[in-house]
Parts: sequence; C-alpha cells; structure tokens
Amino acid sequence: MDLLLLKHLPKDICGQMNVEAILKQKRLRTTKRQFSYESPEEQVSDALKKLKVSLFNMVVDVSIASLQERFKALGEVEEKFGVLLNFPDLPKEDLTKQCETLSNTLSWGGQSDLDKRELALEMQNFPALPKANMTTLELLTFLQEKKMNKVYPNMWVALRIAVTIPVTVAAGERSFSKLKLIKTYLRSSMAQEHLNTLALISINREVSGKISFDDTINEFAARKSRRVRL
Repeated sequence: MDLLLLKHLPKDICGQMNVEAILKQKRLRTTKRQFSYESPEEQVSDALKKLKVSLFNMVVDVSIASLQERFKALGEVEEKFGVLLNFPDLPKEDLTKQCETLSNTLSWGGQSDLDKRELALEMQNFPALPKANMTTLELLTFLQEKKMNKVYPNMWVALRIAVTIPVTVAAGERSFSKLKLIKTYLRSSMAQEHLNTLALISINREVSGKISFDDTINEFAARKSRRVRL
C-alpha cells in the first residue's frame, strides 16, 4: 500500500493491520566538510541576501576600485602640473625641481615643449595675480587678456596643455556616441574632414544652435560665387 494512503487511514484500521499511523523520520546523515580553497561555496537561500552578495557588494567594490584608480591618476597629474598653480608659494629650489619634472613630462624623443630654466625664471618674475587660488583656465585667461603670451611663452604653452587634459572620459564617450548618429550606414563613404566637422558641430550643439543658417549660407555663397560669362 502506498505510504501516503497509510498516513491518512484511521488509527483503528492501522492498528488492525499492525502498521504505525505515523511514519518514522529518518535521521539525516551529515558529513564533515573541509573548508579549503577548492571547496564549493555554500548556496544562499535568502533572496535578499543573495541580491546583496551577488549584485550590491559587486557594484560597491567596482565603484570603490574605480574611484581609487581615478584619484590615483589625478594625483599623478597634480604632482606634475601642480607647479602651475603653486609657483607663487614655492621656494626657489622646489620651483626649479618641479619645473624640471614638468619639462621632462612634456618631452618626446629627446625634445621638450618647455625650457625648464626659462619656465622657472618666468614663474619667479610673474606679475601679481588678481586673486589667490586661481585655476589654470583663469591663469590662461589672465595671460590672454593682458596680452602677455609672448612675454611668458613657456607659461603660455604649459597652461594650454594643462587645460586640455581630460579630467574624465565623458568627452570621449560623447564623441563615440555622436559618431554612431552621424556616420550611419548610408554615410559610410564620408571623408574624415567632413566627419570631424559634423562631429564638432553636433557635440557643441549649444553653440552651433545660436548660429544663423541664413548668414552662414550667404557667406558661403559669397565666397564660392563665380561670374558667368555671357
């Protein structure tokens, strides 16, 4: 007889058949586990705990690692280009040493974009700043407004390089996302110069949106106009 049927029979019938109404529970056999490097991981039965372990902790670990890598990279940039902001407060020996480090950083093939000695002299003789704690962009704008780019050529080059260093990868991601919209399957034969121009217009759409199309067309027609001989 099926065991499920025996469980639901009355007790007197089970007694006449010499069969117990309650089934005996077998003791589960346990085996010892040796936890080592190769032992399998324990299965997580709780859904909330499984979500925390498999998703939340992984996202937090990746975020922390990315932030540490980003701050490490920014710290290396600050060590090399920090002299452009801290030169008014640096002693002469430290200023010369940091100018040499910056000159070596901006060198390739034995040639450098800067002259470390002239850069140190330019920083020592730099005029008084309008305010303290100026950014590299503000210093570059200050030189441009005062028309001192030829008086301090090494400072001018160093600041221009510093302000063009990408702080994040957002600019590159924007460029690639715009590239998919511009260079489609029907425009696969587009020339590189035309593609660069369209990508620049699309990325800086806030500026390009203020340009009058009529004025642009008229200027283009005036430059390309040719007289037809009658």
